[in-house]
Amino acid sequence: MTETRIAELLDELTPSYDDRRGDWERVAASAAGQGRRRFMPFGLIAGAVAATALLVLAWPFHAQQASLLDRARAAIGDGPVLHVVLRGEWGGTLVDLGTGERSAVNGDDEYWYDTRDGRVHSVERLGDAVLNEQVSRPAQLSTELEALGRDYKHALESGTARVSDEGIVDGEPVAWVTIHSELLPDVADGKDHELAEQVAVSKGTFEPLALRWTRDGKQGPDTLQRVLGLEFLPDGAGDFTASPALSLDGQRFRQGREPMSLDQARATLGRTPLWLGRGYGGLPLAAVDRMTTSIGRQQEVRITGHEAAAAKRCAKLRGAQGGDCFRALGRAPIEVRPDGVFTTEGPIVWSDAQTDVVLFYGTLGEDPSTYRRDSIPLLDQPHVTVTESAQASPFRPIVGSYVPPTGSVFLAANGSGYLQVDGVNVSIEAKDEEAILTAARALAPMPS
Repeated sequence: MTETRIAELLDELTPSYDDRRGDWERVAASAAGQGRRRFMPFGLIAGAVAATALLVLAWPFHAQQASLLDRARAAIGDGPVLHVVLRGEWGGTLVDLGTGERSAVNGDDEYWYDTRDGRVHSVERLGDAVLNEQVSRPAQLSTELEALGRDYKHALESGTARVSDEGIVDGEPVAWVTIHSELLPDVADGKDHELAEQVAVSKGTFEPLALRWTRDGKQGPDTLQRVLGLEFLPDGAGDFTASPALSLDGQRFRQGREPMSLDQARATLGRTPLWLGRGYGGLPLAAVDRMTTSIGRQQEVRITGHEAAAAKRCAKLRGAQGGDCFRALGRAPIEVRPDGVFTTEGPIVWSDAQTDVVLFYGTLGEDPSTYRRDSIPLLDQPHVTVTESAQASPFRPIVGSYVPPTGSVFLAANGSGYLQVDGVNVSIEAKDEEAILTAARALAPMPS
């Protein structure tokens, strides 16, 4: 066997940690081609210097760590099927327009992951509304599933997990356990920085309560996720069925806008639109547009025989190895699902799914992309944008088909407000939350 082949086999057998998400894509990209260096646990470094004295001084601390990590391992179970519910920071706040009372509406992701055959059943929820659901065998796992379905359990079993910090999560004392870390160079300062995955383990129940990514020990923005529940179930357990009607998988979307008159707004919406008048808060009604959202699909073709068997083998590989394996098959994309192996072929067929009315209050300016022939909304100046539709569209950012209760506004993490008035679904964009709420209270039926 040649040295080249041996190196190739070693590469295939080495776990890949590529494609980590977080706020450091630029740092990770700068490290590409330079090789990633494994981070040596602090205990090994410390143990190389004055080992005997350090062991004597640190023994109680290490004993406490070992006890906590052993109990954390026992708390998650031994089965091959991961069931986890995560609560992210992508939800929002529901505000009662009458009383001003506020309540949280959480964004949750629930997963069942069979670590043996690679099946994943994912359900995305906002409050009680299911926004997306699908069952697949993804070639690349999400970072959350990779961390909790593989890294956490492996780190606890292998002894590579280490307690890095302590803190409080939702009022409960926790130990932050590093389950994977590595040093990566940052081209901005020319220095190496430690990027780490950490799990918050309850000091009371020893169950995982949260997941985060840190850089040099500091939590990255928008990387914290609460772990509402995590368990490893027996072989054959778990829910791996999903409603196709709730899946957005395989769909492509595009939007187009064109100007129209106020008279056309009623016909476009199919009912009486809402507006803020011909002027609002010193801002003129500068543009009325028709926005069309279209769904695109390609023809789905079933793959059989040796090619399907090869795709199933690729689906069992992790990280970059899986992606390379699929690309080597010469077909893109390939999807391995419980009902078979599929690819898409031919042109994308588009169909109009929804038409919205968009009212822009603010200032228009020249569009440099069309050699100053067109006027576009100047979003860097004071403005209010009201978008209306006759149905709660699954294509809306963050909220999808979620509908707030009558008389309330949902303030989403993307800075928009959503409400429903007399069957009209409205989104409002303005400079801040108070401006959104003020505009929502000022909405009135557009006169004939």
